Amino acid sequence: MSDPSGATATGSVRYPDGETPQMAELGLKLSQLLHSEGLAHLVLYDRDIPKVVLDADAPPGAEKTAFSPQSRAHERAGRQLYYILEELAPDFAELRTGALIRTVLRVPEGAVLYYLVEPGFHLYGATAALNRLNELDTRMAECVNRLRTDVRYSPLNYGAWFGDDVWTGKPAAEDFPPPADTPRASTTEPADPSGAYVFGDVTDAARIPAGTEEILRAALDVDGLHYVAYYTDPASLCTADLFNHPVLGRYFMARSPDQRRDKYGRMGRLLPGITRRMNMSLRTVLRGEVLQVVLDVEQGAVYFHTLPGGRFLVGVTLDQARVTEADHRVVRLGRELTGD
Repeated sequence: MSDPSGATATGSVRYPDGETPQMAELGLKLSQLLHSEGLAHLVLYDRDIPKVVLDADAPPGAEKTAFSPQSRAHERAGRQLYYILEELAPDFAELRTGALIRTVLRVPEGAVLYYLVEPGFHLYGATAALNRLNELDTRMAECVNRLRTDVRYSPLNYGAWFGDDVWTGKPAAEDFPPPADTPRASTTEPADPSGAYVFGDVTDAARIPAGTEEILRAALDVDGLHYVAYYTDPASLCTADLFNHPVLGRYFMARSPDQRRDKYGRMGRLLPGITRRMNMSLRTVLRGEVLQVVLDVEQGAVYFHTLPGGRFLVGVTLDQARVTEADHRVVRLGRELTGD
């Protein structure tokens, strides 16, 4: 068997579980993503077992550096992240929104990207280049889709980077107009504003600033963000959603709007604890607390954003083609609520 550590032109690659021709080929493909000023650390896992570890900072041929403490720290962080995210699988199964295919964790000075490659295999990437995050996220999505299609899995629309028709290979939906009696989406007012917008019960109203409901409503859009919950603490919240909008009816064949509201409300109370565990897992590889989490599933995404003073936001889109748009809306909503 060949030496389980090696080097690429941009850094080091090692195979903790042993080098095979298949793993060596994957290492070569993944090395194209590696760059010290971009995705500086990559780990491919088979469940919790690291199969390929790449580090851009290690000079070629430097065996000791290839096994550096920082490299090992990323390897452990990705393994712990696998355990944490696996615990969310039953929640998404209950929601019937498909598997968790992409997770983004943002801290003040960096981010972790965690992608489902195929069942059981995940790719972990870490970067300090927040100013290039969208670019790096897109490149990682493209790479993972190439790995998927190599083994005849369909490509996925990770992060909504590839448009509406990526998973079908068919013309976009606009090429097939809906029947005349089908409500069309609108980025302005819904067909029935009084019935389309639903505000949840405001708990502990004294802790929810006046005008919050109007701010939440303004953030919603049938072409982007469909649900938002603002928590001043885990027990005090104000929610708003568009689940009753007729354009969104196609998303509620298996779960009713009330069932979705209840489940997202319960998830919202769990996410601060989950994020604290993520902080513990990542503190050796990224500086600062996790500020934003994107849980990208096959049908839409769930967003968690921390705000000053123990407050936080939970947002939801049900449209996979609008995952990035909804993410931007949650960011803007957080700035509006905090005045930042």
